[in-house]
Amino acid sequence: MPNMQPWDWVLLVIGAYIAVSGLLRLMRNRRDQVLAELTAQAAAEQARQRLAAQLEKQRAKQKKKAA
Repeated sequence: MPNMQPWDWVLLVIGAYIAVSGLLRLMRNRRDQVLAELTAQAAAEQARQRLAAQLEKQRAKQKKKAA
């Protein structure tokens, strides 16, 4: 490395910058995808829990009417 010319250093820095910025872009996109998936799963789970609670209330009302 000590025999590198100034233009070699410039090209090395430019290449490293492009590589790092590309990696960051990929990581951000993946983070956004994972966040969207987890948000959708959480919404589905909340909807499932609300439905289960409503069904439980309906069953409790039916048991009271039957008794």
